[in-house]
Amino acid sequence: MAETTQIDVSVIVAAYKCVATLDRAVLSALDQPGVVVEVIIVDDASPDDTLDAARKLADEHDNVIALTTGVNKGPSGARNMALEMAQGTYVTVLDSDDFMEAGRLARLLEKARALQATILADDLYKVIEGDEYGPRTRLLELPKLGSDSFAIDLAEFVRGNMTTYNGARGEMGFLKPLIARDFLEAHGLRYHENMRLGEDFALYAEALALGAKFHIVPPAGYFAVVRPESLSGSHGAKDLGALAHRIAVLRDAMTGPAREPLQALWIDTMKRYSWVRLIDAVKAKDIAEIMACFNAPPSVSFHLISCLGEQFVLRTSRLLGRNT
Repeated sequence: MAETTQIDVSVIVAAYKCVATLDRAVLSALDQPGVVVEVIIVDDASPDDTLDAARKLADEHDNVIALTTGVNKGPSGARNMALEMAQGTYVTVLDSDDFMEAGRLARLLEKARALQATILADDLYKVIEGDEYGPRTRLLELPKLGSDSFAIDLAEFVRGNMTTYNGARGEMGFLKPLIARDFLEAHGLRYHENMRLGEDFALYAEALALGAKFHIVPPAGYFAVVRPESLSGSHGAKDLGALAHRIAVLRDAMTGPAREPLQALWIDTMKRYSWVRLIDAVKAKDIAEIMACFNAPPSVSFHLISCLGEQFVLRTSRLLGRNT
């Protein structure tokens, strides 16, 4: 690639223990006709041969860059390192076990330019690991998302991350959009490196709060590979706590229509966080921590009591079943 060539899209791949899938992800990002692409792979201190695989791809392709964090920082730290290197008009994230269809970036780029969008996201397809080219399901399947696009503001984006949104699972934060790099640079926006859950949600929400124009379009060819071990969707207390904190910061900065949905999302996240925290405290037999879990809004405390009741009934039923 000549030094004077304007790069259209910088594709960022945070890589951790992904030797088996890295080639597929990167080659799919390179197979994008009509778009000048650079792919920035950041190995997040993988204990396997991921860095070697990344460097091999960089040796084979002039428009692939391989970096390493040196110490494990999580996806946010790896992506931030890539953002410092990125030269594209737009940046986008590609998870190391996912892949793109040829032509996806050209379709998105054309739409982003036509709409003058700061952020342009296509609904994505979920496929099962081992059957990646088999049945696919759309992430959002929103009724209003027909053959064109629609714009969302911060309030709708937040609602779009809650399970009640239009009957769909709340997963707008899982989208992998094109983002105008000059907007990120102008506002100094980066991923929060203390977050290993919801880091995309936080970045998109903060961009919207700063006036970003966010559009969603029908699927253009992003395939998110669902692994069996990820189906539980379980997260530790630390990760949930960091997400709850970031939502609270956003909420406290709002005075408009986004404040109410942010409060609702915070309560929902606090319920999940407090329950996982309580389980950890019970296992540790930490009475003080157990009591601290109930120092929360009433709806969160009631949720904990309800969960404890369900666990009591479940365990009692199992005990009775063994004794009959």
